Amino acid sequence: MEAYQALREAAKASDIPLYRIGRELGKPDAYVNSAISRGSVPRCDTMAKMAKVCGYDLALLPEGEAPDSAFVIGDDVAK
Repeated sequence: MEAYQALREAAKASDIPLYRIGRELGKPDAYVNSAISRGSVPRCDTMAKMAKVCGYDLALLPEGEAPDSAFVIGDDVAK
């Protein structure tokens, strides 16, 4: 899963509209949708802040130990 796909899923699970994420970060309402449209990848610190708005933490876990409720970024990347 890509970072913004994970953010969308977290926002949906928390019933948070994407515009609110930008607003909470002091950015324009279209911040997240614009970033998705451009195909950009968020910095880790920015992703952590956006996840927090949705009630999630960004964390590093030992491989294979993410709970079923986690949105794992990069789990589809070939090893």
